[in-house]
Amino acid sequence: MTDEAKPELSAAPPAAETAPRDRYNMDGHKLFWHLDRVVEWQQGRRIAPLHIDMGITTGCNMACTYCYGVIQGRSGYGTDKKGRFNMPKEAVMRTFSDAKTIGVRSIALIGEGENTLHPDFHEILAHARTIGLDISLATNGIRIDREPDKLENMLTALKWLRVNISAASDESFQKIHQVPQFERVIGNVEALVAAKRRGGFPCTIGLQMVVTKENMGEIVPLAKLGRDLGVDYLVVKSCSDTYDGLLDGPREEYKDITGLFKEAESYGTADYTVSIKWHKLTNAGWKDYGTCFGTQFLLAISGNGGVFPCGHWFDVRRDEFRMGNVIEQSFRDIVESERYWEVQKRVQTVNVNHDCESNCRQHYINRFLWQVNQTPTHMNFI
Repeated sequence: MTDEAKPELSAAPPAAETAPRDRYNMDGHKLFWHLDRVVEWQQGRRIAPLHIDMGITTGCNMACTYCYGVIQGRSGYGTDKKGRFNMPKEAVMRTFSDAKTIGVRSIALIGEGENTLHPDFHEILAHARTIGLDISLATNGIRIDREPDKLENMLTALKWLRVNISAASDESFQKIHQVPQFERVIGNVEALVAAKRRGGFPCTIGLQMVVTKENMGEIVPLAKLGRDLGVDYLVVKSCSDTYDGLLDGPREEYKDITGLFKEAESYGTADYTVSIKWHKLTNAGWKDYGTCFGTQFLLAISGNGGVFPCGHWFDVRRDEFRMGNVIEQSFRDIVESERYWEVQKRVQTVNVNHDCESNCRQHYINRFLWQVNQTPTHMNFI
């Protein structure tokens, strides 16, 4: 695809008046509820990020076919020991405290590794709860500890917990995630849902599916499975790929299966939402904005402590985009450093359609920030 060839957007989502309500706003962003920080950004002030995606370990006990970390050559995948580095718990806790102090409003344990593998995982969660930090977890679900006190610790510390599962049967699970752990993951989800109901905990429990060319037939079965398991939602999203398609993500093929997406949505109930990320699934991976401003609001920390504008740079041009390391220095000092803001400026010079991954974490907020930054002629004629 050339720079000039912006694809046509086809297969638009259902009309707003008939579409199931996306109560979690997953096919969008939440900057409208943080306009104080947006205004500070518009004024050119050096703002603290609103949110951090943070890893606390670099290893993973899966090797999913769609994993961006695998193609970047990160070590420790497919095993919970080989090549794994666990961030010292003191550095994790200090980062949590620093982040809350400078105005970060949430941290998601979404790293390039499987964060439940960290030996101090539950102590780290307890610290977040103690300091009143909004925290969440994305996990593959294999290492969920079913002991009642461990389940309660998770469900009271986390605002939401999402199990990344992109298949609805043993066979397809093995094919996509490359480990024979389907029954174990399902059992752990059932244990989480049961514990939530017993304790009346407010933590939202969800599932996430990444749609690839290999698992399109799993979309509807997984929507049914999520309903039957009693989770709060299933979110269905596109595969984030390199600009040259190293993961062979569908991109153009998504528009051919909109019927499956709509059928999956139909399994939503008053208590269960099937959220289809329509905008990302129908844009063929194209970014309709010219500059990435979103990393000033949504930052990433690698499991080895490296602070980067986003996870794409963990192993791509890392020396150019590394801002610091929370093991070596405080997170506050990093955010207030000249190096941090030098890198933030450099991010604004990249070609978002040819230097970055498609449909990145900052995509939704970037669309909004790009529009806000383009002052129209005759602005007052609303």
